[in-house]
Amino acid sequence: MATVKRGGALHLDPDGEIQGISETHRAIVIGSGFGGAVAALRLGEAGVSTLVLERGRHWEYSATEQVFGNELTPVSEMFWQHDFAVWLTMQPTLIDRMPGLMEVVLAGGIQIGAAACVGGGSVVYAGVTVQPRRRYFEALFPAGVRYDELDRVHFPRVREMLSASYMPDDIYAADPFTHSRAFDAQLKRAGFPTTPIRTTFNWSRVRGELAGRLRPSSVIGESSFGNSNGAKNDLTQNYLPAALATGNVRISQLTEVTSITTGPGGRGYTVRVVQHAPGGGVVASRELHCELLFLAAGSVNTTRLLVRARDTGELPELNEHVGTNWGGNGDAFVYRGFDGATGASQGAPCASAVFVDDGFGMPMRVENWYALAFGGEPYLSQFSVAVDMDNRGTWTYDRASDQVKMLDWGPEKNAAPEAAAAAFSQLVIGRGMAAPSPVLPPTGGTAHPLGGCPIGAATDLYGRVAGYRGLYAVDGSLVPGNAGGANPSLLIAGLAERAMDDILANGG
Repeated sequence: MATVKRGGALHLDPDGEIQGISETHRAIVIGSGFGGAVAALRLGEAGVSTLVLERGRHWEYSATEQVFGNELTPVSEMFWQHDFAVWLTMQPTLIDRMPGLMEVVLAGGIQIGAAACVGGGSVVYAGVTVQPRRRYFEALFPAGVRYDELDRVHFPRVREMLSASYMPDDIYAADPFTHSRAFDAQLKRAGFPTTPIRTTFNWSRVRGELAGRLRPSSVIGESSFGNSNGAKNDLTQNYLPAALATGNVRISQLTEVTSITTGPGGRGYTVRVVQHAPGGGVVASRELHCELLFLAAGSVNTTRLLVRARDTGELPELNEHVGTNWGGNGDAFVYRGFDGATGASQGAPCASAVFVDDGFGMPMRVENWYALAFGGEPYLSQFSVAVDMDNRGTWTYDRASDQVKMLDWGPEKNAAPEAAAAAFSQLVIGRGMAAPSPVLPPTGGTAHPLGGCPIGAATDLYGRVAGYRGLYAVDGSLVPGNAGGANPSLLIAGLAERAMDDILANGG
């Protein structure tokens, strides 16, 4: 497929301009993360007039200013409509409610990070771009979703679009990556040699930080709430500007979808939206109509929209699989002491990982991580994604509160991935590294919510939602709760590319 690798910088009007948007569109895409950005570009290239609705705002990067806060200096702009700044180990801090960068959903015994900005999860992730292991992918997905096809066609396409690459030697050797070298040496000594992994960091900008030409961001451990200087090649620097460059795509930011239903006369779809002011508050609402509706609001919010639509009778033909097979991807964070130098700061780009198939209760990929708070401190950070085949949740509509909730996820469903991560870390410590025991965050959390509209059950094998023509899911909701031992961005984007190939080739 001919494709545009990069689309230049993304520039949007600071207001969503909902009142100036046409009422009817051929296609509407809800969300601008990995699935939504892929859908928008491919629709635009195919000549389909497309409107992208994004509840969050577009953040302009700066070479010198701090655009985003971080875990040590939380600000209101970091959080979507929250009264308190809270995420994993952060100390709760009172903030103002506004349409900020990330929603933290508290669902039973787990904190879920859900991006709320133009570019979606690509703005707030760590850029890790890795494939699932074949054997675990094939155990999780229906047989008709072929690993070979993704491996040959769609994963390489996504990596090229995102400019995913390995950390260069000069950056790996720099002081902010002392912790990366220490992590690799520690695991090698323990019998678990690591291998380099790709990320989507722009190494020229990282070098600019190291040289003092750019305000430090990635090299001091900023990433989970964005990089103010644009150090990550997020979707606002490739897929989304390329989509706008087709002339067929428009993005309306600060435009939140509240419900979806069938259109007038049962044709197409009606999308109800509200417009947020950048500083908070709803300033407008209206209905939009489309022939084709692509759901890419992320696992949690696509699931919320579909469960609500089914159980309130707006889309009553949605099947019983909608809302099911949700999981946290086996995410686990562990911090452990280290008896050597870790650097004055811990850079965010991940240099390496090791895949451990046996010995800890479940297979997992263990990655060299970072912690903003640990600069100069004798601690190393480990992030792991376990192949958790068992622990899943179901989202249901609660009529009394008029909310979609997940009530069946208790702390016990976090226990196995966390135990595997802690056991691995303890083994590493026990093989010659004198250090305190591993420390886990007090509340289980995931930055990788997956499932709720599982492929091959709630949809066909390409994301066509069962029961309705012209309705598609193209985001992490398709993934059945776990990405097979991988950070899921490449998988989500690859599945979206595969879906769009088939949808466009077959006229819907």
